[in-house]
Amino acid sequence: MGISTKAAMAFGLVGIAAVLLGGCVHHIGTAQDSVQWKFAFVSDTQGDNREQVGKSCIGDAIVRTIAEDIARENPDFVLVGGDLVNGWFRNGHTDYATQFANWKAAMEPVYRAGIRVFPVRGNHEDGPERLALPPLPTYHEPPSDAPMLLKRAFCNAFSEPYSPRNGPEGEEGITYSFSHRNALIIGLDEYGAHQHRVDQNWLDRELAQKNAPHVFVYGHEPAFETRNRDNLAFFANDRDTFWDSIGKAGGRVYFCGHDHFYNRAVIPDSMGNPIRQIIASTGGGRLVPWSGEYPEGTRVKGEYSDSDHYGYLLVTVEGLKVTVAWKGFSKEDVPVAWRVLDSFSYMSPEAQN
Repeated sequence: MGISTKAAMAFGLVGIAAVLLGGCVHHIGTAQDSVQWKFAFVSDTQGDNREQVGKSCIGDAIVRTIAEDIARENPDFVLVGGDLVNGWFRNGHTDYATQFANWKAAMEPVYRAGIRVFPVRGNHEDGPERLALPPLPTYHEPPSDAPMLLKRAFCNAFSEPYSPRNGPEGEEGITYSFSHRNALIIGLDEYGAHQHRVDQNWLDRELAQKNAPHVFVYGHEPAFETRNRDNLAFFANDRDTFWDSIGKAGGRVYFCGHDHFYNRAVIPDSMGNPIRQIIASTGGGRLVPWSGEYPEGTRVKGEYSDSDHYGYLLVTVEGLKVTVAWKGFSKEDVPVAWRVLDSFSYMSPEAQN
């Protein structure tokens, strides 16, 4: 039986509304969607801290190497956890638009393959930290309009036709959500007017509308402190509310960056749901060692850590099963030898229903 003209018009209006509200129509799958699909996550691709006029402000060779391997893996999309470029800090007077253009040029293998890219901002795309860290020396202070100009350059650089603009007021294009197959993906801005926090009211509304068995949340800052003090743990109560909201919605991972190493830890929410914090700041910024000691003690259970390899996460979804693999290589590898250095799997809570 054919569809009526009235019904067809209704479906058309729904499609138009979806475009107006979200910037793009995204397919929402079902719990029975067993088609295997995958996505990548990479973070902290900025350049070094040397003062060099005209520098690219990205880790060129590392970023390009990662982009080439992502293109070979051919995921459905790439999530980027911030600190794409040097931004306001030791940028060699390279303007912000050029920095982002350099980043997109290094990621050209990904763009050429038609793989969609969804970045969020890091502290390098915002401005100096004003709460948890000591004041910067005067000579490191950027111009007062740097945060505004950086935000504008970021939004201009990543205004693709598919880029969602459904974030809260003032965060359109930097906080957003989209659905893909049997998953809801949420990218969070943790800067601007609410440094070290997220817009929890907006996040709660998005999670309440979840119509898929999987939810993947990502941002720049760790929720639980490792090496650096400037993170979501600065506002511990707000952080705990954030963590509980992920667990209540069935989320079991939070992807982030900021601390320049790889770390996997499990931290239960208040209901005992196991949620893993995956720090994958291995996209090109200078790697740093870490003691392995979590300031919040036994609440955080470390599972794997590595400060010696660059790389990215490859997440595979098959029905209700999720496998998260960290692919990496040593800078000394000539030629580059990619290896899966860490991997774990989990089932969506819906598997228990």
